[in-house]
Amino acid sequence: MSHSGSVRVLLLAAAMLTAPATANAARMQFHYAATDGCGTMSLKPAGAAGAPGERLSFFGTVRDPVCSPPRATHVVSFQHPYTGRTVIVPLSLPEDTPRMEYRAARVIYNYGSYTVEVHFLADGSVNVVYNSGLLRGF
Repeated sequence: MSHSGSVRVLLLAAAMLTAPATANAARMQFHYAATDGCGTMSLKPAGAAGAPGERLSFFGTVRDPVCSPPRATHVVSFQHPYTGRTVIVPLSLPEDTPRMEYRAARVIYNYGSYTVEVHFLADGSVNVVYNSGLLRGF
């Protein structure tokens, strides 16, 4: 391959890696709030567009509305660390076994290149963040 051909290939690869469509597919966030006293949570609008979810771009600088979350495969019960009440959250989890990580107000299902984070908010609601990793789509 000639030197100019190599330069063209490198420029094409750089353009593909910096395309905004690949960067903003890596993180989606959905907001759930309690619908009854039994801990059932339902999807609620969050963000400027009024959609129940947001697709977060590289570094979270651009937020695009997402109308529906991934199809739930599990319904998981947690004790909310702020309210002490049981909350029931629908999650879309892969069939693999995750490494579980616990923080003060978060539970993380870590599958290596894919994570599902459950963030508990002080008002009793929950954010679920699906993160397929840098430059990987869902």
